[in-house]
Order: sequence, then C-alpha cells, then structure tokens
Amino acid sequence: MEIKPIGERVLIKPVKKETKTKSGIILPESEDKNQGEIIAMGLFPSGKRLPIKKGDIVIYKGYSSEEIEVDGEKYIIVDFRDIIAKLGNNSSNTQGKAKSQSANSESSDKAKEENSEKK
Repeated sequence: MEIKPIGERVLIKPVKKETKTKSGIILPESEDKNQGEIIAMGLFPSGKRLPIKKGDIVIYKGYSSEEIEVDGEKYIIVDFRDIIAKLGNNSSNTQGKAKSQSANSESSDKAKEENSEKK
C-alpha cells in the first residue's frame, strides 16, 4: 500500500539500530526514537517540493507525530517543521566540491601570479 502525505507532512520509517554491549552481546533491534528514513513527503501549499528527498535520513522532534502500521511496518507521519536536521553521508560529494574549489583557487592564484609577472 502506498501512503502519500498531504500538505507539509512527511512519512518517516524509524531507523532501527542494533545495540552491542561491551562484552559483544548483540541486543535486539530497537528504534532510534528521533531518527528515521524519508519514505514519502507532501508539498508546500504553493505546490513546491519540500527540500528533502526519499531515502534521506533525518532527525525529527517526536512530540507531535502520528504513528501508523502498514503491512507490519511501523511508520511515523510528522509535520515538515518538526524535521530538525538531515544527516548527510555525502563525503564523496563534499570532497568533489572541495577539490573543485581547490582547483579553481589554484588556477586563480596562477592567473594572479602571471599578471603580476607581466607588470
């Protein structure tokens, strides 16, 4: 069954984590109460998309959420304003941007040196 939130609401699947004790005993999965994966989202009243996408891992406030269960899976519907952070694991993307900026900076420095040499 597909669930499509209406308005500025977001459907989140709580992230389950495995807990391991110091002695190596693995405890059963438990939900991280304030962390989850975006499954679906509604739109702003203007029709504009929310600045998150399916698959994003977010941290949300859990005070005003609606818990539902579909096909044996637990989901939470929260207002978009209750999402307080998006967890990023885009290290390769960030590194690519940093390399690009570094290359631009280096070429700019070389151009400045050439101009100063000409004078």
